Amino acid sequence: MNNGGPEKMAQAVNTHYDYLFKVILVGAEERVKSGLLWAFTGNIDIISDYKKTIGVNFGINSLYFNKFCIKLQIWDISYAEHIRYLRPLYFKGASGCIMIIRSLKEAEAIVEEIQTHCDHPIPIFFILINDSPLIPHFNEYLQQLNIEIVESSFAGIEWLAQTMLTHRKTKNLNIAALYTINTDEIQATLNDLQQELLQSELERYDILRQERLDQLIFMKETLDEMKIPIVGDSVRIFTSHALIDINLVTGTTLAFPLKCDQCQKPCDRQRKRLCIKKAEDDGWSEELDAASLLILSTIFAFVTNQIPKHIQDQIKDIVRCHNYRKST
Repeated sequence: MNNGGPEKMAQAVNTHYDYLFKVILVGAEERVKSGLLWAFTGNIDIISDYKKTIGVNFGINSLYFNKFCIKLQIWDISYAEHIRYLRPLYFKGASGCIMIIRSLKEAEAIVEEIQTHCDHPIPIFFILINDSPLIPHFNEYLQQLNIEIVESSFAGIEWLAQTMLTHRKTKNLNIAALYTINTDEIQATLNDLQQELLQSELERYDILRQERLDQLIFMKETLDEMKIPIVGDSVRIFTSHALIDINLVTGTTLAFPLKCDQCQKPCDRQRKRLCIKKAEDDGWSEELDAASLLILSTIFAFVTNQIPKHIQDQIKDIVRCHNYRKST
């Protein structure tokens, strides 16, 4: 695979999406929820102090079914007592739920809370942390919810996304899936989730690259005429504040702040994706489609230092870091 870009696919394969669903991540297992959010998004910035203040953390990533890009917006909602009065607000607008539990009593209480405060019944993916066989009463409860057993956390999230997509116009969706693990398997499960997501994104990248191969060739020929060097499937441009990496397959544009190289504090803030708006006219070539023209226009803007103000503002926000400490 000669693409030079899949290592960045933990972000998202495309800024475009066909459907956006809000998913609430609930339960009292705060560390496990934070770990799952990090594993799903691949962004350590998600592990923040937001839950201590506003009671929720956020993460976004995409899954793909056929040619549909399904973007999941995960709301990791705190179950601390002082946040209890805020939770109903965060439930509003949810299309699905990931619930991490250790007991039937806990599951029943949270399901009741969801049914009370969500706009309508939503599909639930249960992750049960259980170190002993399921009691018969729990099996009966799960059967009442029309439960489906899945083999991994990734399969459960895929089930949830597929269910929300298939039944997006349906209300009163009382169905659920269950994945059971024991305490010793938690970290391995989170690692497996991250790897399965990465593999899925790499496979999607290969498919997208093959679909856009003609456009990729046209763009590379155009860039060669412009004397702009290409690394794999990406163009890398230095600005005064950041290294800009533009992927020719997906159009994903990443900014790597230059000052991060001089910082002595290790973190994962070294790259952030820019939001590039699509131009309204078709540009200068009949051979290149609108997506290719947008990518080339982005490259040209950075090469010629004609960067729109809203992009400049995004870069300034990315390179601004309150935790920066210059190496001595």
